[in-house]
Amino acid sequence: MKVLYINANPRNKKSVSEEIADTFIEELKQAQGDVEVDYAHLYEMKLQEIDEDVLASWGKHRSGEPFTETEKEKVKAMDDVLDQFLSADLYVFVTPFWNLLFPPRLKTYIDSLCIPGKTFRYTAEGQEGLVEGKRAVHIEAVGGVYKGTGLNFSEDYLREIMRFLGIKEYDSVICEGMSQYPDMADKILEESKAEAKELANKLARME
Repeated sequence: MKVLYINANPRNKKSVSEEIADTFIEELKQAQGDVEVDYAHLYEMKLQEIDEDVLASWGKHRSGEPFTETEKEKVKAMDDVLDQFLSADLYVFVTPFWNLLFPPRLKTYIDSLCIPGKTFRYTAEGQEGLVEGKRAVHIEAVGGVYKGTGLNFSEDYLREIMRFLGIKEYDSVICEGMSQYPDMADKILEESKAEAKELANKLARME
């Protein structure tokens, strides 16, 4: 199994979501045995935003016009991100929760994944995802408690964008309330790590 650990945390100090993700990965290695882990540290990567050059290149791709050198460079940067993504079997998204959403660099990263003809296509029946046989896991640390409020747009968006690409097998470990209930922070963290271990063993059994 090849795992892509997609880290959206900007701090050098290990975050809560990274602690839980590391627990998940170690448990998966013990349960599965043959696990290779690749890393995408989003705050260390050069991520290409969708800008005027990228939009122009998409239009030229459809019309067959040649790209400028700048367009070639920007398209290649996005292709490199997508190639790494497609090479994995399991995606582990590791995120903090900022203002009801994950960090904006993750959205920039996702924009490199949503490429017509490569990861999805339009048919007469509607959009169809092309990334099949993969799984995704979202590990997120949330300071407050938002479960059941409909305000965790991070979790909802990530689940739906994976489904958009064809990845229907999706699980999550959401660690909530460590800031809201500081006296219970240690207990909350340990419960989330236990949940991550349980999920890792479940996925290993399904392989």
